[in-house]
Amino acid sequence: MALDAVAAISGALAPAQSSPTEGMVGTDFRNVLDAGLAQVDQGLKAADHQVRALASGEEIAPHEVMISMEQARMHLTLLVEIRNRVVEAYQELARMQL
Repeated sequence: MALDAVAAISGALAPAQSSPTEGMVGTDFRNVLDAGLAQVDQGLKAADHQVRALASGEEIAPHEVMISMEQARMHLTLLVEIRNRVVEAYQELARMQL
């Protein structure tokens, strides 16, 4: 079972550990979010395709469908938590007095 999300996150953080500015020059927050959204979307589509294939009677192992669905659920849960943290940070900045 591949842990693509963990590998992507650890790969993105690996250059940043050597120096705070080194490796972060070409990476911005929007690109990281876009890549994460694309990965979540791809996982949801793959799970949906497998469920439809199983429902239509194709030869597909039920445990593979369940694994795909669980991975999609975990990716979506992570995405929602990231969104919640970003909204909380924005609200905290909005409450600051200048």
